[in-house]
Amino acid sequence: MLLASGYSQALPAAAIPAYGPWQSSADPNELELPSLRGQGLSFSEQYQNKLLGEWSLQRINNGVKMEHDPWIQETIKDMTWRLNAQVRQQAPLAVVVIDNSSVNAFAAPGGVIGINTGTILAASSMDELVSVVAHEVAHISQRHYEHGADERKQALLMQVGGMLAAIAASAVDSDAAAAVMMGSQTATMNSSMAFSRSNEREADRVGMQIMTQAGYDPRAMPRFFATMNQKSQLNQVENRFLPSFVRSHPLSNERLSEAQSRAQRYPALSLIQQQRHQALFDLLYWRVQSIGKHVSQTALTTAAQNSLGAKLALMHWYGEQQRFADANNILTELTALPATKRQILEPLLSITHSQILSEQNKWQQAAEVLEAQQRLYPERRDLRLYLAEALTNNNQPLQAQVLLKPLTQQQSSDRYAWQSLQLANEKLAKTTPSAQLATIATINALRYRSYDQLWSGRYDNALTSLTQAQQLTEQMQLAPATSNSARPLLANIAQEINAIKTAKDFKP
Repeated sequence: MLLASGYSQALPAAAIPAYGPWQSSADPNELELPSLRGQGLSFSEQYQNKLLGEWSLQRINNGVKMEHDPWIQETIKDMTWRLNAQVRQQAPLAVVVIDNSSVNAFAAPGGVIGINTGTILAASSMDELVSVVAHEVAHISQRHYEHGADERKQALLMQVGGMLAAIAASAVDSDAAAAVMMGSQTATMNSSMAFSRSNEREADRVGMQIMTQAGYDPRAMPRFFATMNQKSQLNQVENRFLPSFVRSHPLSNERLSEAQSRAQRYPALSLIQQQRHQALFDLLYWRVQSIGKHVSQTALTTAAQNSLGAKLALMHWYGEQQRFADANNILTELTALPATKRQILEPLLSITHSQILSEQNKWQQAAEVLEAQQRLYPERRDLRLYLAEALTNNNQPLQAQVLLKPLTQQQSSDRYAWQSLQLANEKLAKTTPSAQLATIATINALRYRSYDQLWSGRYDNALTSLTQAQQLTEQMQLAPATSNSARPLLANIAQEINAIKTAKDFKP
């Protein structure tokens, strides 16, 4: 893996087959599953893996700046889940996008997969970006370090600590992150480095198989590795720290040659597949540039002459600058495209349109634009989040909650959804004529805030929020008219307090 090479772990064996070494296949396109016998985890190990994954995610959320744009997150998550589905029955615990310019990705124990925005901007195609994530998924599917000796497991925990410290440091200073990571790697080098080299080759091979099964071009993996290798050689000449990608991926000439030779055994993608992948990457690349404030108007205007993704990003930029006439001119141009080309831009075109309307406080119109897309793609998380925001600001918080609650049920660590639920309940508390409903909404807003605080590792703040919710609920219980409503709320709050205390007390 890229940042945390060799110490990613899989999720519980009850949901995932216990994998042994992958078998070589005569057909490189055929992904052969290993034997499932005799390598399962105990229930205790499964539970510890779950806690370790949650602990890692909470530390990452607490220490780094995330890219929270729902469309970017949805695009990366969809790609990651598609790769993961080729080899694992259980979805990743979380897929996080870190707002950091360095080229890096990681797989943390428990199934947390992360990628820096810098990796997106360093790639030249969707397939190159996919190759990085496929490598991480391969590490998890292969359970590297999963069944090591006790001393190796101790080395794993040391590397986990080093990984989390390096991620946090990289948000401030990439050189500091390099120093932190080099320290953690040095501490574990004797016990794990040789095994890690073997893991890296296996992750290359399995990653290519995963890419092929998911419909991507495995030839992109050695291409991207070669690009990073060239950058590392330049850094060595200039006596600069190596990129995180290269530090945790020893890109020897032998390994690159082996990867290039293996990739040539796979057939090339069809022209239609290549065009589809590149169209999505064009949208993703320029959305990251625009949302992350990495690009100027001049660069966007120049790129927009040949790129629909850049044109859409320029439209978004105009909206943020309150230049609505310019934004609407681009909108008119894009909506006039032939249906086949316009469809490629959806739902991002409608999302960007709604954001421009939102900038003008035209929340009803924004909701109408999003509802049309949400009916077409009801499963998309990003559309639910954008639409819930529009509905909340249009004094429709109950409708917003209907959209948001399934998201937290699907993934309890979805901080953006918890924040949106908190805002919807705060709006409901302020606008409802019912005093009882206002009190319940206030209690729920505190509960939902505590979930956001829990998943960002702020345990004491989460307990404070729940204590406030508990006190309000106990006051409700004293009133005959609301006592029945209070009892289930108190039970939920008690469970939530216990969950936070368990998370706070966990020590890997």
